[in-house]
Amino acid sequence: MRGRNRIKAEMSEYFRNEIAKPGIFVEYEHGFEELILLNRAYAKMLAEEKIITQDEAQKILDGLAWVEENFSTDDIDGKYEEIYFNVEQKLIQRVGLEVGGRLHTGRSRNDIYSALWRMETRKALWKICQSVLYLQKEMFALAEKYQQTIITGYTHTQPAQPITVGYYYAAAIEVLQRDFQRLQEAYQKTNQCALGAAALAGTSFPINRNSLEKLLGFEGTVTNALDCVGTKDYLLEVEGALAIMMVNLSRMAQDHYIWCTNEFSLLDIGGEVAICSSIMPQKKNPVTFEMIKAKAAHILGTFTAGCATMKNTPFSLCMDLFETHAQFWSGFNASVDAVNLFAETLKYVKFNDERAYLAAKNNFSTVTALADFLVGKFKISFAQAHDIVGEMVGAVTEKGGSISDMNAELLTTCAENILGRGLEVTDAEITNVLEPAANIRGKISVGSPGEFSLQNMIDGAKKIFTEQNDWLAAKKNLVASAYKKLRQ
Repeated sequence: MRGRNRIKAEMSEYFRNEIAKPGIFVEYEHGFEELILLNRAYAKMLAEEKIITQDEAQKILDGLAWVEENFSTDDIDGKYEEIYFNVEQKLIQRVGLEVGGRLHTGRSRNDIYSALWRMETRKALWKICQSVLYLQKEMFALAEKYQQTIITGYTHTQPAQPITVGYYYAAAIEVLQRDFQRLQEAYQKTNQCALGAAALAGTSFPINRNSLEKLLGFEGTVTNALDCVGTKDYLLEVEGALAIMMVNLSRMAQDHYIWCTNEFSLLDIGGEVAICSSIMPQKKNPVTFEMIKAKAAHILGTFTAGCATMKNTPFSLCMDLFETHAQFWSGFNASVDAVNLFAETLKYVKFNDERAYLAAKNNFSTVTALADFLVGKFKISFAQAHDIVGEMVGAVTEKGGSISDMNAELLTTCAENILGRGLEVTDAEITNVLEPAANIRGKISVGSPGEFSLQNMIDGAKKIFTEQNDWLAAKKNLVASAYKKLRQ
């Protein structure tokens, strides 16, 4: 094999077949097409700069086209160490060492892999971004379908205030759009050209790095050659963005999971995304939510492993950097699966509107509105109103009563205890204030679940959705256009 003259000895059988070869299969799966395109771009640049002749470049390009068509996993051999040398060996077999060997002029595996990893990672980002948009789309459908369906909002897992299902999904969409923005920012750091750095100090050949950037669809060039080959911080940023997103998704999945319990019975999922018990006939297990929560652990592990692997490595290329890229795929694939599984599950959910309404009506989640009402009508402080209503709730619950026992007589008694004077209200006023729908209508601040506010949030989120969808299409088209020219 070219390049082992200094070493003399062949790779051990174990190293070749148990370590190198499995890694090459992973490289082939994720980056074979990109490696061919990277090589085509470099051959074109070499010819443009007259470092090789047009005839030599054409032979290399024709040879690469043949390699792309004829190379398969059967050709992978661990003795060639990695996918790059496997492809080079196939090319040299086709066009000869004198011509095929010229492709490596002025470059190194170091900058080749630094560029290839970025090409692979940006392709991965397209995939996860598309999945996030798909999940948003499913949530938009539910936000509009259940825009007026009342449900209890919780803090500390205790009934807090009534909201709507549509309001919940509007909030979830905002979270996903921030997750998308983090992926956008990571993409900008990723889509920078590292090709042309050679080993770490550039090259004496007059290569054109700007041309390589444009040929491969990058949107900038990492200037310093050492920085090109010695860093993978962009990958950590991608993993960090995915980790944050998956933590967010796991929390949403946990909410849905609880809503599916018999005790809550607020949400039913279709049999299309449920499984049965092997022993208990009555079971309908919402396992997709369990799987989404569990898959979050994969990318958290990947991000932690990436940081740990890179910690205290030399600020240059070393095999540790190869390891971080190999680690990436497990966490990434689990993230894609989780996002897609969430979207698929939401196709088959149905809320129990009546039960959700009755729960919100009877679990005292509306009593904050009564305190607000007292402040507005009697101009007392909210602290005083809070004490009055709190004493009313305590008096009712201690006797095993319900929210219907929150009446004018009790309010007057509690007001006298707190203020030293009664407050004149009617039972009808209290009943109206404690009604969940009226409770929600009364919320007029920006970001509240009131109908006008909620519609504004949904409309605003749709605008962002369109912008994010357009951004993704533009990024993919930019690279697709570059790739199309490379293949001509």
